[in-house]
Amino acid sequence: MDISGASAVVTGAASGLGRAVVLALAARGAKVAALDLPGTPLEALTGDAVRAMPVDVTDGPGMEAAFADIRHWHGSPRILVNCAGILAPARVFRMDRVTGRATPRPMADLRRVIEVNLTGTFNTIRLFAAGLSDGTGDDGQDTGVIVNTASVAAYEALSGQAGYGASKAGVAAMTLPLARELARFGIRVVAVAPGSFDTGVFDRVPPQTQRQLIGDVPFPRRAGRPEEFASLVVEIIGNQMLNGSVLRIDGAVRMREPVGDA
Repeated sequence: MDISGASAVVTGAASGLGRAVVLALAARGAKVAALDLPGTPLEALTGDAVRAMPVDVTDGPGMEAAFADIRHWHGSPRILVNCAGILAPARVFRMDRVTGRATPRPMADLRRVIEVNLTGTFNTIRLFAAGLSDGTGDDGQDTGVIVNTASVAAYEALSGQAGYGASKAGVAAMTLPLARELARFGIRVVAVAPGSFDTGVFDRVPPQTQRQLIGDVPFPRRAGRPEEFASLVVEIIGNQMLNGSVLRIDGAVRMREPVGDA
């Protein structure tokens, strides 16, 4: 698909991977709707090619209104990149150091990470795909492209990441069935599974764990750069044979349990 002139939607756009994708698409001539939570620094992205739209991806009616606004602004979007997500380490129980008693983790913690990472991703997909349902792939051209953000944690989540790993595994698992379902409309679906990237999310990881995660990367031994993620997204959009796959971008790392971390 030609990015120039296309209408695009990027979630999680205010920072990190999403922000890098917004800048990359806008630089290539797309009109980009940049979506993120109210209160995030979206306005820094606003320009002729970018429209900032504060909205929660888990909000059904709010997202419906946002997509209606996008269609009015620059037509039905043909590119969707889902980067909205939260990292929520949560062990299944907490141990009181005084009493020695275990307290089960509140269910709200699990529900929130699933709601944002998995349900929020599906929420945008349903609205994006419905807007392109009049198209077909009969002419051999793309009608639309969806790029979702999974994680290497979908395969090798660490201790305390059961909820996060499950949410990202869900994103990875729905890639193929969505690609099959939407193929007749000429819509491709690909997921990207990044390893450790230099974003605000990675900053929340304890320093000792950060050092081990980077130390385990065979090459290059560093955190990924958001621009490298965005570069892969651009390639996916332009390469028609990329469909129904989950692509790792991780420097060949396979995460292992940190040593000595609580």
